[in-house]
Amino acid sequence: MSTRPPKTHYASSSSTDSDSSSPSSSDTDLSIRASMDVQPVASVEVLRCLRCHRHVEATSTDDPASTGMIRVGFNLYYCQKKI
Repeated sequence: MSTRPPKTHYASSSSTDSDSSSPSSSDTDLSIRASMDVQPVASVEVLRCLRCHRHVEATSTDDPASTGMIRVGFNLYYCQKKI
């Protein structure tokens, strides 16, 4: 029967005499991460007509009317094409 290795606990060390005027690496990482989160993101959506099942791809910043679709509800569209 095999035996399991003993559990090892690691303690984190911290320095108490650090210079407060220079940012720590974790502060720098947080500021970089925060600046990356601020950028707007446009996602691609597929708009599908309820009548004829025609579909168009549009970004989330596009107006559905510019793609030839009329929004009639949440994620519900009709196209302006005559059947």
